[in-house]
Amino acid sequence: MRSTFKGLFFLKRDKQKKDGSVPVYCRITIDGKEARFGMKKNIDPKLWNVKEGKATGKSAESSEVNALLEKTKAGIHKIYRDIQERENAVSAEKVKNIFLGIDSKQYMLLKAFDEHVEENLI
Repeated sequence: MRSTFKGLFFLKRDKQKKDGSVPVYCRITIDGKEARFGMKKNIDPKLWNVKEGKATGKSAESSEVNALLEKTKAGIHKIYRDIQERENAVSAEKVKNIFLGIDSKQYMLLKAFDEHVEENLI
């Protein structure tokens, strides 16, 4: 099954810092459903190109932000393709969680210990 996939970067202008910079966010859209997360990076809004969704200029700040955006975009696309190959059911939330390391299939040590105790008691 084919799905629509889009990764977009934008500024959260309502969260402006005291120094005038604003945080950069990423929005993943798959089949019309969105998932957003902060990039933990701030930028001067004057350096941002809204149409292209990246920083403009050749300053160190612009280069650093653009490198982060490219790395993030590549990572998100890879995760999307991997999930699509394995499960064929991709959601924006699932891609975001795996990218951020909040995979829903995490296996906790205490849970494993509890299962081990239950198995040995029976």
